[in-house]
This record gives sequence, structure tokens and C-alpha cells, in this order.
Amino acid sequence: MIEIFDIFYEIVKIPHCSGNTEKLKEFIINWAESCGYSCETDKAGNIRAYKNQPLFALQSHYDMVCVGEAPNIEIIEQDGWLKAKNSTLGADNGIGVAIMLYLMKRYDNLELLFTNDEEIGLIGAFNLDLEIKSGFLLNLDSEDENIYIGCAGGVDVKVKYPLNYEKCRGYCARVSINALPGGHSGVDIDKDIPNAIVELLKKIKNICSFKGGERRNSIPANAQAKVCFVSEKGDEIKIISNDYLEFLKKLPHGVLEYDFEFQVVSKSVNLAIVDDENIILSLRANSNEKLHELKEYIKQKCYGTEIEFEGEYPAWKPEISELAKILKEIMNTEYKVIHAGLECAVLKNKFPNVSMASIGPLIENPHSLNERVNIESVKKIADAVIRLIERMKNE
Repeated sequence: MIEIFDIFYEIVKIPHCSGNTEKLKEFIINWAESCGYSCETDKAGNIRAYKNQPLFALQSHYDMVCVGEAPNIEIIEQDGWLKAKNSTLGADNGIGVAIMLYLMKRYDNLELLFTNDEEIGLIGAFNLDLEIKSGFLLNLDSEDENIYIGCAGGVDVKVKYPLNYEKCRGYCARVSINALPGGHSGVDIDKDIPNAIVELLKKIKNICSFKGGERRNSIPANAQAKVCFVSEKGDEIKIISNDYLEFLKKLPHGVLEYDFEFQVVSKSVNLAIVDDENIILSLRANSNEKLHELKEYIKQKCYGTEIEFEGEYPAWKPEISELAKILKEIMNTEYKVIHAGLECAVLKNKFPNVSMASIGPLIENPHSLNERVNIESVKKIADAVIRLIERMKNE
């Protein structure tokens, strides 16, 4: 199992931020071919590797969210965990990729799908132009050792607010909130992680400009505003009318609905990015029907503004598949639904007859500077996949 971590360390050395993955793509293809696997690629950068008559398919995405100093990543091992110094680690989903590359060296009867640019809208999965030949597909992009049988769908909302201005006499200063923990806008949305945009809005008025947030799928860690502090001795300054500030304060952020059956958030909104009049929210819901409801709710909240939905991806309706049942026997763990997008949702639409499930090691705080992966958990997941392979060989 140590070899999996050696492979992961090699992956980390290769820049593979979303949108800039070509070098890792070449590495994966070269690795696969050195193991005797044939490779196919498509225009979206997806890779399908296969050899002989595959028992089943494994799937991971090979791009990562780069925060902080990434892609210059320095790995730290601490108390049984791997993390990075001042950056995201890329365990999401680099550990899944490492497990798949490791298994290529051990087995000659697998199908392996490496998808591109998952973190910026499931782009690889949506544009997949390769056929899955196996009857089973196991995704390795979950993050807590359970068996996932469903996931949230989502959509980004671009809002353009019509700014009006008024005059204020006083002095200008920049006010900011920086280096909050951040986190994944889906799986971390119920963990009381402060949103820098929301927190700064509580403390300011008379603003000249406002900017906050880093990316659509992260809880904002930073926000700043240029503010007029009123003084008769000051200069005449143009500020944004107060209606804009009130609009921002009324935008939802956080958990809107909870599913007690699966113990998971079922509707949420992340107030992700503000750049003066341009605002982006990230919506998630655990069914396509609930996502439609959420879109209608946001339309009402943003009445009077320009609004555009983009990057919508479907939910994966919970289903205890044949593959999930086999994994349950092997792993003796729980079925769960994740409040985040998994490529299984898109792949299931493309290949409705393929039995799917998702597992993965314990990863905390993905998409943030505090991302870390548990070493023993990686070994546990790799062992489960090996046991699945051996069982499939004997059936």
C-alpha cells in the first residue's frame, strides 16, 4: 500500500489545476501504456484505459482545486494525516487517481476512466465521448469511507445588480476579512464555517466597492470593501446606494433544507463571489425537482436584477445498486447520499444500465488550505477495491 502514496507524491509534483491538466494527462497515459493498457482520449481530455476483458470500471477525475500556493504543493505528514503547507493538497481526487494507477500494475483486467475538469463544472463528464464497456462503475471521489448511492445536483447563478450612487462626505478606507477557513460549498455547508462575504456585510455601510470570494464551489475565505467613514471635514465621495447593501444582506447562504432519512443537507445556497454589481451564487439540491424549486426561489429573491443560470448538472437519484450491495458486504458500512456533485450523476444519464456506486477515503476540508487525507483510510479504501476485484474474478 505504501506504493499508492509514492504515486500520489508523483502526482502532486505535476501541476494539474482545473483548466491546466495537460501534463498530468500525459503522465497518466504514459503510466497506463507502460502497464500494457490501451488508452483512448476525447476532446474534453478524458482518458479511458483498458486491458483484456475488464471486470468493472473505476473512475476518478484528475484535476484539482488550487488554493493558496498550489500547484506548488509541499506535503506534510502529521499525526496520521497528509496535508499541504499553505495550499490545497489535491487528495480530492488525486488519491483516487493514485489508487487506480497502483491497481494497473497489479491487475490486467480493468477498465479505468480518468475524467478532466470536474472541479469547474463536471466538464469532462458532460463532454465524455468514450464508451464504458463494463456493467459496473465505481467512482473513487467520495470522502468518508461510506458507500454513496446518490448526490446533489447544482447550478450557478450569475446576478447583475443595477448599481445606483449617492454622495458621502468623509474619508475612504479599505476594510477586509481574510484567511477564514473556507471549505467545500456542498459537503461543508452545514459545518458553521463563516462566509467572509456574509461576515463583512454585517460590519460595514457607506461602501464604494465590494469584492469577496475565490471560486464558485468554495465557501469564501476573503472579502474586502472600500468604505466611506463619514466626516464633515472629509472629501466628497461617491458611494453605492444603500439598496445594494441591503440586497446583498438578504441573499441566502447556508442550509435551506435537511433530509433526515439520509442525514444530509438536501437544499443549500453558497454566496460564492461578489465583485460589485456581479454576484455569483452556487445552488445545490439532492433531487432535480428540489433544484428546480431552489431556482424559482432565487428568481424571487433576485427580482429586479439580471439573472442567468449556468453550469447546471443533475442530481443522482438515490439507488441501492447491485454494485452498492456487493460493496456493503465487503465494507460493512453505511449507504449515504452526498450534498455535492459527483460525476456518477452525469455518467448515469449517459450509461443508465451501468450499476454505479462511489467510495473514497476520509478527506477533511477539501477545496481549502486545511484539506487533509487520512493515511489509514486510504489503505482501507484501496483494500476494499482489491477485495472487490478478487470477488469479481471469482464470480
